[in-house]
Amino acid sequence: MKPGALLILLLVCLLPGCGNGTKPAKSWQLVPGGITAAALGNDHALLASIDHGAEWWQLKPQKRLQHTFRHGGTQEQNLIAVAVTPDGHYALTADRRGVAWWDGWQGRPLASWALKGVQTVALSADGRWALIGLEDRAVYFSLPGGKTRFAFPHQRTVKTVALDQRQRFALTGGDDGEAKLWDLDSGRLVHRWKHRGKLAQVTLSPKGTYAMTNALLGPIRLWKTSTGELLRELDPAFITVTRAAFSARESLLATGHPSQGIKLWSVKKGRLLRQFMPDRSAWRPTARPVLGLRFIRKGRFLLSATSDGNVQMWRLSKKKP
Repeated sequence: MKPGALLILLLVCLLPGCGNGTKPAKSWQLVPGGITAAALGNDHALLASIDHGAEWWQLKPQKRLQHTFRHGGTQEQNLIAVAVTPDGHYALTADRRGVAWWDGWQGRPLASWALKGVQTVALSADGRWALIGLEDRAVYFSLPGGKTRFAFPHQRTVKTVALDQRQRFALTGGDDGEAKLWDLDSGRLVHRWKHRGKLAQVTLSPKGTYAMTNALLGPIRLWKTSTGELLRELDPAFITVTRAAFSARESLLATGHPSQGIKLWSVKKGRLLRQFMPDRSAWRPTARPVLGLRFIRKGRFLLSATSDGNVQMWRLSKKKP
């Protein structure tokens, strides 16, 4: 190929729509100034920003609800993690100094607790338990009771945590390079999976059948929780996951990345099925990390949220919603 033709090809591929991405079925720009954290329900999005705290949005029809979840009375908010239940009934917000529990339907605070060194949070499907990553451990915390049931130790900071929907397991990932699976009935360690670097993301499938772990610039690994056996590693070998979600039937895995959009994988075959790239301009930065992912409408669509304040819905099935 002549150098001039190659240059033209490269320029064309910088335009929106080039590559194997596809246009979203719907797109909402909800927080133009950008967000620091996101959590998605079936029809809602909780988006945290420095200026506004955590804004509560209804997606269908699009409407910003009158519930804004803030920590304290200061103008600048430093929320680093948020979580919601699928039905939007309960929400959890966190900054480095503590967490707050909210009634999402009524938009009112239920309780708050001071905790030093909060890094990340996960919320149980019923909204009554929180898994909170701290500087040297994670705690499994009863929100109605305001008490820690179990503490799960790590040698270094716990940066990523997950709960399955049946509340069988807790999964924690730390800067010590270890992902640990814990039994929520007894609090005991079930499996320990070592990695070469700091953990970037962990997640559990809804029934707790599978665990996904990813270290910074490492492979995506799928594990069987029943045996601790490595099911498979997904290519490429060097990748970072910023958010991940399993489908309800546990047959699909979606992974979000710092600038590479979203990848959809077959769990059983380990095969990359599709890729989705958020709408972008050649003249804007492409590094917009995916901060939220959720399968919705019986797995026919995938909902995503990116750091530029956009929420997008991707069609996975040809059936009409």
